Amino acid sequence: MTWAIRCENVSKLYRIGKSNVTAAEMINMRIRWMLGRVINPLQKSKTAKPVETTHESHTILDAMQTQDAPPNHFWSLKDVDLEIKQGDRVGIIGPNGCGKSTLLKILSRITSPSHGGFRFRGRLISLLEIGTGFHGDLSGRENIYLNGSIMGMKPQEISRRIEEIIEFSELGELIDTPVKRYSSGMYVRLAFSVAAHLESEILIVDEVLAVGDAAFQRRCTEKMLQVADQGRTLLFVSHDMDAVNRICNRAVHMAHGRIVNDSKIELPKSVEDKQISTQSVSDITRSYIRSGIQLTPAVTWAEANAPLFDDCVRLDSIMVLDQNGNPSPEFDVKEEFVIEVKFTVLEAKWPINVHLHLKDLAGHYVLVSMDNLYTGTDVRAVGQHIERCTVKSPLLNVGDYRVDVELWPGAEIDHRIMKQAVISFTVADDSEPTGVRGNWPNAWPNCMVRPHLSWDVDLPVNRQAR
Repeated sequence: MTWAIRCENVSKLYRIGKSNVTAAEMINMRIRWMLGRVINPLQKSKTAKPVETTHESHTILDAMQTQDAPPNHFWSLKDVDLEIKQGDRVGIIGPNGCGKSTLLKILSRITSPSHGGFRFRGRLISLLEIGTGFHGDLSGRENIYLNGSIMGMKPQEISRRIEEIIEFSELGELIDTPVKRYSSGMYVRLAFSVAAHLESEILIVDEVLAVGDAAFQRRCTEKMLQVADQGRTLLFVSHDMDAVNRICNRAVHMAHGRIVNDSKIELPKSVEDKQISTQSVSDITRSYIRSGIQLTPAVTWAEANAPLFDDCVRLDSIMVLDQNGNPSPEFDVKEEFVIEVKFTVLEAKWPINVHLHLKDLAGHYVLVSMDNLYTGTDVRAVGQHIERCTVKSPLLNVGDYRVDVELWPGAEIDHRIMKQAVISFTVADDSEPTGVRGNWPNAWPNCMVRPHLSWDVDLPVNRQAR
C-alpha cells in the first residue's frame, strides 16, 4: 500500500513570550545563532526554564524542547518522522502542548515547518478550529460554497453534495441564517458536514468534535469510519480515548514535540517472517491514560484516619491479592486473584454489605459485585470483618483497572462509606497459545472482558469420519 502522507524531520520553532524586536533584528538574531552553531556545533544554547504544571511528572515545556534552540525559543515539534499509508485511520494523542495541533496545522499548510518537510498525495481537507473558513455575515449555505472553495473544490462539485451536507448537519431552515448567529455546536455540525462530504483523499480532524452533542458525535464517528472504508486517509486528534479506539487502526502518542509511541504494524519482509504488531491502538491509548499513574494494589488506613460511617463502622483496608495471598499490582489473564476488604464494626447497628465497583482507569464500569446474597440482612456483630471476593480467570482482558469500595448500610442513606479508585492493578498477557487465547497470534481485540465461553462446533460428516 502506498503512502498518503510522509513527514521527514519536521520541526517547528516558536518564540517564548512577546516579540518586541523588529523583523530585521529577528533575522540578525537567527543568523548569529546559525553562525554560532557552525563555528561551535557542540555548544548548547541557553535553555528556558520549563513551566511547571500541577502534575508532578509533567511539564508543558520540557527542557529538551529548548536545547539546540535560539535564546527565548522552543521547539513545538522536533524531528518528527511519520509515514501514513493510504486508507489508514491514525489517531494522534498526547497531553496539551505536545505538538499535535501544530503538526496538523503544518500538514494543512496553515503554518510552515521551521525545518524538514512533508508531502501528501491527493486533496487534503482539514477541520481544525471552530469557524475556520467561515464568514459570519454569510449564511450556512453560502459558507458551504465558501469553505469548499477554500478547500479547492469547484462549484459544480459542491453543488452535487450540498443536499447531503445540509441533511447531515441537521440544520434545516437555519442553513440560510447567517452563521454569526450559530452556537459553537452548530458551527461544528456545519464544518464537519462540509469536511466529511466533500471529495478528498485525506481528512484531518482536530478536537473540535468535543463541542458537539452526544448524538452528533456518534454520527460523526460512523461517518469517519465510512470515510475510511472508501479508502480515504484519516488523521484524528482527540483526548477521547474511546473514540480513538473505535475509529482508528493506528495510534501515535506524542509528548514534548516528539513521537514517543506508535502502533504501526510492520509487515513481514519474507514468507518466513511473522507479521509483528509491536503494540495495538488500545495499548497506546492505555499507556497514555496510565502516564504518571502509580498502581496501588493495597491500602491500609490508620485508625485515626480511617473512613468512618455513623461512628459505628470503620473501613480498615482493601487489597488485591495473588494466589499466595500477597498484594500484587500485576496479574496474568489466566490468573485468578482476590479482592480483600477489612472493616471493623464498633457498634452493632447496621446490616453492612460490601460492594465492589471494578472499572478501567478511564472510569468505565466493567462490573459490580456485592455480598448481599451471602450475608443476609442481620445487623453486623461488633469486631473486625474480613471479606474476600475471588475474580476467576479468564475474565478480564489486558488492561489497567481500579476498584471502588462501598460499605452499604442496608438503606438509602447518603452517608454510606464510598471510596473511589482505592486500589489499582494491571492485567497482562504472555501471548502464549493457551487458555482462552487458543491459536490466536495477535493482540486481543479491544474489550474489557474475555471470558472462556462454551462453543458447540458441528463438523462436516466426511471430516468427522476421518
